Amino acid sequence: MPKKAQPKKSGKTADALPEDWQYETASAEVEQIITDLEQDGLSLDDAFGAFETAVKRLQECDQFLSDRQAQAEILIETLSD
Repeated sequence: MPKKAQPKKSGKTADALPEDWQYETASAEVEQIITDLEQDGLSLDDAFGAFETAVKRLQECDQFLSDRQAQAEILIETLSD
């Protein structure tokens, strides 16, 4: 039996996303944070907190997309076997 290719690691250790995590929800949250920051109604402390949250959500989105890309590559490899 051929050995399955392992997903490539990006060099950073990432925690698994929660089972109920959704890309669309995370990206919508980032969009809302951007809108809030553009409206300039937040205190500096709140703005930094919102920015930190947006960065975390973007990192989660990046992890999700990287994981799915690795899965797609594995599936494509199995087609050519």
